[in-house]
Formats: sequence, C-alpha cells, structure tokens
Amino acid sequence: MPVTVSEEQLCQSVLDFVVDGAYPSSEEIVAAEFPVSALSRQLESIAHAREQLEKEIHALTEQTADDVDGWISQAKQLHADIERSRETAREIVAQHEKTKPLQLAVRDATAKVQLMQTELAFNEAVTGVLEEVQEFTGRLESGHKAVEEERIKDAIEILESVHSTLETAGFSRYGNLTSILRENTSTLRSSIVELLLLHWAAEVRIDRDKKELRISNGDALDQIIESLSRLGMLESVNQSFQRDLLESIIYNVLKPLTSGESRDVIVAESGIVVGEPTPSTVSDVLDRIARILGYLHARLPAPIAQPLSETILPRVSSKIINWWLTAAIPIDLGSLHDFEKTLDRVLGFCRTVENLGWHGHEELVSWVNQLPRLWLTKRRVDSLDQVRKILATSKGETKQVERIETEMVEQKEDVLLDTVDDDWDAAWDNEEEENPSKPDPEPKKPGPNPEPAPASTEAEDEDVSAWGLDDDTHETSEAPSGDDNDDVADAWGWDDDEEEKTQAATPSQPAAPAPSKQEPAPAKQSAPKEITLRESYTVTDVPDAIIALVERQITDAESLSKPEFASSRVSSSGSGLLGLPTLILAMFKATAPSIYPLKLNSGHIYLYNDSMYLAEQIRGIAETHQILDRLTPDIEGLERFGRMSYSKELQTQRTIVIDLLDGSQGFAHCSEQPFLGECENAVSATVDRIRMVHREWQPILSRSVLLQALGSLLSSVINKVIIDIEDLSDISEAESQRLVSFCNKLSELEDIFRPDNNPEAVSMAAVYVRNWLKFQYLINILESSLADIKFLWTEGELHLEFTADEVVDLIEALFAESDHRRRAIAEIRRTRR
Repeated sequence: MPVTVSEEQLCQSVLDFVVDGAYPSSEEIVAAEFPVSALSRQLESIAHAREQLEKEIHALTEQTADDVDGWISQAKQLHADIERSRETAREIVAQHEKTKPLQLAVRDATAKVQLMQTELAFNEAVTGVLEEVQEFTGRLESGHKAVEEERIKDAIEILESVHSTLETAGFSRYGNLTSILRENTSTLRSSIVELLLLHWAAEVRIDRDKKELRISNGDALDQIIESLSRLGMLESVNQSFQRDLLESIIYNVLKPLTSGESRDVIVAESGIVVGEPTPSTVSDVLDRIARILGYLHARLPAPIAQPLSETILPRVSSKIINWWLTAAIPIDLGSLHDFEKTLDRVLGFCRTVENLGWHGHEELVSWVNQLPRLWLTKRRVDSLDQVRKILATSKGETKQVERIETEMVEQKEDVLLDTVDDDWDAAWDNEEEENPSKPDPEPKKPGPNPEPAPASTEAEDEDVSAWGLDDDTHETSEAPSGDDNDDVADAWGWDDDEEEKTQAATPSQPAAPAPSKQEPAPAKQSAPKEITLRESYTVTDVPDAIIALVERQITDAESLSKPEFASSRVSSSGSGLLGLPTLILAMFKATAPSIYPLKLNSGHIYLYNDSMYLAEQIRGIAETHQILDRLTPDIEGLERFGRMSYSKELQTQRTIVIDLLDGSQGFAHCSEQPFLGECENAVSATVDRIRMVHREWQPILSRSVLLQALGSLLSSVINKVIIDIEDLSDISEAESQRLVSFCNKLSELEDIFRPDNNPEAVSMAAVYVRNWLKFQYLINILESSLADIKFLWTEGELHLEFTADEVVDLIEALFAESDHRRRAIAEIRRTRR
C-alpha cells in the first residue's frame, strides 16, 4: 500500500530546501503532491524563517563595526598619499621640460664637431688620391713619351705598371675617376698597339692587290712578336696574317683556273710574288706550295710559324684534294700510271712538310691511302652519270636486231612442224591459261558439221603469270597439278622429257607446240628435231651504249688482275668494278620509265624491247667473261623489268579497248535505236583501236610478240562480248542478227594474224586468241537453228568450248518456249560431256 505523507512533513521539506538548500531524502516526499491547503501554512513558516535570519545578520553586524571603521580610516590615508605622489610627479615633469633646450644645444655642438672631423678626413683622403693620380698621370705621360720615341719595350713596361696600379690602388672607390684613368690607360695602350702594328706591317708586308708577301730578315720581328705577346695580341695578329696569307697568296696559287691552269709563284729572298696563269699539273701546284712553305719556315719565327702550320696546312690539304686530286683521279686505266706518279709527288710533299716540323698534312696521306675506294667511287659516279646522259641525250634512233635460237622439239606431228615453215611465230602460245598438254587447235571457223579439233578444256581469265610478273622474287611458276612441265613450258609450248628445270618465259621468245601428256603415247616416237627460231624486232640506240658501259667495267676489272697493274694502288678494286654493272642496270631501270615515254611513242614497248635485248647481250658478255653467276640476278631482274613495262602498256591498251566496248552497254536492245547506234560505235571504235595498236606496234615488236599482244587484247574483247551475250536473257531474231554482225565485225581482225595479211595464208588467230574458237561457235549458235545447235553439241565439237549450261542458256534466250526447245535442251543435258 502507498505510504501517506503528512502536510507537516511536506512543509518541513520545502522549508529545509529554501533555508539550507537540502533536498528531501525520502522518495515518498519527493513523489508526493503538495496540497493547496498547505500553502498558507507554508508561507507563514518561510516568513518566520526569514525574520530569524535577519536577526542573526544584525547581531553579527554589531559585533564587527569597529573593524570596518579602521578599514575606512586607512583607505582615506592611502588616498591622501596618492594625491601627494601626483603632485611630486607634476613637479618632476615641469623640471624636465626646462632641460630640453640645453639638450638640443649639446646635440648640435656634437654634430658640428663630427662634421669638422669628417671634413678634415675627406680633405686628407682627397689630397692622397690627388697625389696618387698625379703620380699615375705622370707615368702615363712617360708612356706616351716612350711611344713617341718608339721605345716600345719601355712603353709596355709602363703600361703594365699602370695596369698593376689600377688593380691595387684604391681608385675603385671612385667610379668616375677610375673610368677616366682607365680611358687614359686605354689610350696609351692603343698608341702602343698602333705603333706595334706599324712595325709589324713594316716587317711582314702583304699586298692584296699585287698578291705579294715580303718578310724582313732581322731581329726586329722577334721583338715585335714578343711585344705583341705581352700585350695579348699575338693570336689576333696571327689570325689576321693567316687569313691574308691564304686569300692573297696560297689560294691564288691553289685555285684552278680554266683549262687546267693556275697561277705561278715566284719565291726569292725578297719575298713571294704570285705570277700569271699557266698550264699546271698537280705536281706543279704541290711544288709551288712547298716553296711557299719553305720560305715561311725560313723567315717566320716559331711563335708565328707553328700556329700558322696548324691552321693553314689542313686547309691547304683540303683544297689540294678538292680542287686538284679528286678531279685528277682518272676514269680509264690508261691514265693510272701517270696518276700514280702524281700520288708519289703528293707523298713527297708530305715528307717535305714533316721535315719542316709542321703538321696538318695527315689528310693528304689518308686520301692517298684511300685511293682504291675513291677511285672506285668515282668510277661508280661516272658510270651512273653516263647512264643518265645516255638516256637524256638519246635521239630515239632505232635499228632492227635479230634473235636466233635453236630448240629441239618432238616430231609428234610432222604436219604441225611443216606448218611452222621456219616461221616460229606460228608456234607461239600466248596464254599460260591454255593447257600445254594439248596441241594448239587449228584455226578454223566451225560450220554446221565441223571437223574435230582439240581445244582447251578450260577458259581462264588472262594473266601474265607465265612471264614471272606475279612474283617479283621468283621468275618461275609452280607446276600445275597433274602436269610434269612448269608454267614456263606452258607459255613456251616446249616439252622437255629429260629435266624438270623451270625457265623464265618472255613474250619475245618462240615456242613450239607441246604434245599432250594426257594422251596415250604413239606406237612410234620420232626423234627430236632441231629447229632454228629467228625473228627481228626494233630497239633504240640506248642498249648499245649501256652494253658498252657494262663491258668496259668488266674488261677493266680483268685488266686490273694482270701483272702490269700488280703494283698499282687500285689493283684491289677489280672485284669492286664487277659490282658496277649491277648499279648501271639499276640506274637504267630507275630512270628509263620516265624518259622513254617522253622521247618515243609507245615508249614502254621500246623499253620492253631494249630491256630484253640488253639482258640478252649482257648474258652473252657474262658468259664470255665467265661471270654469269654474278650477273644472273641482274639479268633476270632486267628481264622482269622489261616484261613489267610490256605488261603495263598491254594493260593500258586492254583498259582502253574494254572501256570503248563498254559503250555497247552489254548489247541490250541492240536492234533498237539509240542502242543500235551506241553498239555500232562501240564495236567500230574497239576494232579501230586494235588496228591502230597493230599499226603502231608492228614496226617495233617481233611478229610473235606483236601477235601475242594483239591476241591478248582481242581475247579480252571477245571474252567481254561472250559474257555480255550470255548475260542476255532474251534475244530476239533482230537482235540475234545484229549480234552476229557485231561479232563478224570483230572477226575481221583475224586478218592481222595471217602472215603479211595474206588472205590465203593460214590464220593463227586460234593460236594467239585464247577464246577464238568459242567466239566462232557463238556466232554459229546465234545464226543456227535448234537442230544445228543440237548437232554441233552431239556430233560436233561445241562441247569442247561451251558447257551444257551455257548452251542451254543461249537456247532459252534465242528460242521461244516450245516442245521442240524442251526436247533439244533435254537431249543436250542427257549427252552432257
């Protein structure tokens, strides 16, 4: 149960808290609620407690009243003491104010005393300085007097003492005075220097206009040099003298004039005089320089001569090399012996310089020791320059040259050999895409019932990989799968049963037809027959000049190995000469492509002929001199370069004719205007372009290469025509007739493949134009009936040129849908070969 707290307890707790600040200790009292009824009672108790407290305070105050009165009395006494102290302080301040004028008077008197002392010290210092300046000025006057009397040694001694005084005396504290004294000292020095230079000019006289040098013979020059050295002017005088000596005397003697002349020099006791121009050799120039150096060594003291040798001799050596020796290096071997004597004279000149005790000629000795390299370098530069001149000065003169080769061919078909009839052009196989294992097809236009004729089973895009143009590093191609011969044999048409060696094929080389390796061998094999292949083509005057230049390097290299050049300094350069043909041919290949087209029409074609002719002639030279192994890479590179030039021009012409033919727009609607006119113009322009190329190249290329090039161009044109016609999905009768007329127009180009354009001669178009037979079959298809086409496929040789799908596509484009067409197509598909 909760405990009940009485009102008395609550009131007493509140009273204790008010009076003593005591907090109730009982939790019940703290938690109890103070009743309102107890307020009056509580207030009364608090008032009573207040009265009791006041009474206690009053009692305590009465007890301490005496002590408080004492404290008040002491405070009043302290206040009186303070007032007296203040009065005393005021009196002291007044007394101090009265002493200030006296202090100012004392301070002023002290300042005046110090000023007087400073003035006295300054006057004494000025007097000392003026005395020193007077003594210094006197010495300067003595120096000027010594200069006037030309007592240079005394003047220099005075100048040195004056300089010493300036460094040690106290003048440096007076800036303006020091500047004036230094200026006066500089004036004295300038007077001495002027006098010295006059004496130097009197002893060593160089007349630039007259080109003379005169040096006095006596002790005066030694004294002048000593004086210049003491003044620190010897180096500058030396430099000036060296410069004047080089420009006025030595360079005038060394500098070559026109026509191998240089100035003579007269060296006597009186001096050196440069003479008039006279024909001179290297030995003459060296002799003149040696005499000049001897005179200088005899007349000039060591302090002048030694720096002079160290300065001018390297320059003299450099000028001798650049102006005389380098130009005198002979190009031909015939002048080497005379030049060797010149080199001996150079070494003699170096020994003369050594005997004088001078230095700086080491460059000459080094140059002589490097002669083999320098001579080879000059030969190299001259050879490359000769190539440039040959090409630049060529007048474009041409001549006919002949290639003759003998080859062994298998006599599998005597008729085929008879067809060659000593005209090896007829045996050329143009395209490497043609399978060499099959004989070349007979050129004949297929009719309704054509005779069987072998043909290529593939029609690949034309390229020039057989020429080695597809690989800049190797000239041979990989052998086709299933064929024993390589791509070179493909291009040449030669079959070699004894070896698998790959040969580089060029467009200008002949080829005999190769027998098929896929056909069964005949029962009786004829012995190989030797045939001579001969044809002519046109070259410019450039190859002969290049050949002569190359042959000169080879013959000179051989000459250096002979006993007569055993003691020559350049005998070791023989092997280096054999490297020059490589550079010559490289220079030719680098510059020719930019020069030939500028000087000649069909420049790239001439460049091809020249390159192949040049390679052939250099191969013969290399075989003769037994260095073929060394020059084989260069010869092969030259052949590649020529073929590349040929290929570049052929590709250009191929692009032109294809662009012209593009004007037909694929022969679509070729029977209607304006498409008919565009097709006629495109075909005519293409034919005209090929004939123009034929006229332009005919006098340049050999006939085999000419027919190969034209066959390549025509093959590209025909291939595009075949593709365009096969791409036509619908060909009307009128369009078919127009297409036949366009194809016949192109077929008229067959006459360029007949010897001498003889209409009765056998055309070689089928040999040189890869897709010629296919083109002729296409013409037959365009103008034939379904029966004829089916007969050509089943009984003829149409399947050799066309696939079944190609024939079917053409039939569907040419003929309307019918049972007859369906049966013909089914028959063709059933007899697919």
